[in-house]
Amino acid sequence: MALQTKIYRGYSSFEFQRIKSLEINDIELVKLDLLNHIFTIRGSRVMMPTFGSIIPELAFEPLDEFTIDETYSELLDIFNFDPRVEIINLTVVPDFKTNSLFVVAKLNYIELNTVDDLELNIQFEG
Repeated sequence: MALQTKIYRGYSSFEFQRIKSLEINDIELVKLDLLNHIFTIRGSRVMMPTFGSIIPELAFEPLDEFTIDETYSELLDIFNFDPRVEIINLTVVPDFKTNSLFVVAKLNYIELNTVDDLELNIQFEG
């Protein structure tokens, strides 16, 4: 049996209680990096004024066609920004009863030669 090499290695306390380790690897690390990019307010990173997205700010807007389109566009930009992933399909489905968007991004993790879904639920206040 061949030893599987970890291409991406990092550390996070985010899932420590569940996995009992600070080390995260490969797909989980890339997903966490993508989520950090999505939920970082654009302009809030020192020396990186274009990093982040407007999605955290959109969460205070009414859930309408404009907000849905802007969220979709921001997500496309973020997935296209990261050279480790290639977007296969992006679905953004509004749920007006719960005032939220359900997002499923089917991503090809290029160097890992793996396709996996990144799912998230974005809750809106308005």
